[in-house]
Amino acid sequence: MVEIDEQFYLLVGGRMLHGALPYVDIWDRKPIGLFALFAGFRALGGSGVLMSQIAALASVWGTAMLVRAIALRVASPLGAFAAGVLYITWLNIAGGQGTQTPVFYNLLMVAAVAILLRVQDRAVTHHGRIRRLGTSIMLLVGLALQIKYSVIFEGLFLGLALLWIAYRSGRPVSLLVLDAAIWCVAALAPTLLAALFYAAIGHFHEWLFANGRSILLRGQDPLPVRMHNLRHLIIILLPLLLPLLLRWSVRPRQSVQALLDLWAVVAILGVAVFGTWYIHYALPLLPPLALALAPIATRKAGQAALTVLIVGGTVWGQGLVWHHARAEGSSRVLRAATQALRGQPGCVFVYDGPVALYDAARSCLPTDHPFPGHLSQIIERGATGIDQVSEVQRILSTLPSRIVIRTPAATGEDPAIRRIIETTLHEHYQPIFRFVSSNHTTLIIYGRDGTVSPNPPTVIESRLGFFASNR
Repeated sequence: MVEIDEQFYLLVGGRMLHGALPYVDIWDRKPIGLFALFAGFRALGGSGVLMSQIAALASVWGTAMLVRAIALRVASPLGAFAAGVLYITWLNIAGGQGTQTPVFYNLLMVAAVAILLRVQDRAVTHHGRIRRLGTSIMLLVGLALQIKYSVIFEGLFLGLALLWIAYRSGRPVSLLVLDAAIWCVAALAPTLLAALFYAAIGHFHEWLFANGRSILLRGQDPLPVRMHNLRHLIIILLPLLLPLLLRWSVRPRQSVQALLDLWAVVAILGVAVFGTWYIHYALPLLPPLALALAPIATRKAGQAALTVLIVGGTVWGQGLVWHHARAEGSSRVLRAATQALRGQPGCVFVYDGPVALYDAARSCLPTDHPFPGHLSQIIERGATGIDQVSEVQRILSTLPSRIVIRTPAATGEDPAIRRIIETTLHEHYQPIFRFVSSNHTTLIIYGRDGTVSPNPPTVIESRLGFFASNR
């Protein structure tokens, strides 16, 4: 069971194939391009998990190859190879073992940087190609924006870099103004097409609220939570930042390296301004940081540092994947939970737990806000277009046959809503399944009275990486 975000993308993609319209029938604030991508994975058959993982693998391979190709401009073949491998290695450490959005949009952004370097090489002697190559770059940025809007900072950097390169090549100001207009349109075109589509079908306001206002209305996690996240993010990135001290004795191609270093700075600043600092926010930083490290391979100390990073990062990353299976559940846990959910009329209600259970149980959705955090988290108050308490009460009034919940309550969860849930469970439900994870949380499935057998609940405990089932 991968991260809940990735489960949700597959859920929405699958429901789109059955006519559900994002922002109207099933709500979230991610761009429509992301859900269309996962709808494509679901269209290939099955739950979409295997196909999305294959696509992620191809994207990672393509990104690593582009990182290597770019690194060859500023580093030895050994350093370029190490940069590509380092990108792959650090994905697991930063939560990118599955299908997090940067796994896909990193490919687009690295491709855009590769084209920008071609523009930098040829701008002086090939003025006519600047506009066409620049348009290709900004179209890639536009596609990346439709996977996640946070790439806007890197997109602005690439646009400004394009204008600077064109200006330095002697391009007239009148042409630069036209270039800038064309490149802006190219970057915004995919998003404008999405807006026009929703306007044409009469749901522009829903699209605008989800993709604009709701982002600004969302609150922030408490300061201790943000500081905790920031510490983890620093721990992940520090091993990649410290070896940069070895760069002082290396003299790579200055113009290319300066551009790559600026990209790394902008990417870091783009993450810093968000203020939430989840570990997967490190994922878009990995390509520019890997490229910044590539030149140190020309020194013995640099080769040793890269070797330690790759070997140590591989062990660290694989350990985290193993831990994730213990904490979130393996396929065996998913199968056991699904068996506890199936066979009853009505919708399952996943209040706090894996949204993959909706598809696994072949359940309808009890709400148009099925992402658990949108109903339970304090930071989502007033930011999702619904009153959370009223929506939870409405769902519970239908007495769903099964309710999924975790204990203890997550940090940032609204205690008033948790009390409403627990009161209903006490009055009308009994536990039929428990998964005790390695991170000291318990996933519980409750069955409505009159719909469950008198047998004791299934209990699955995570022990030393193995899953033991007891009845």
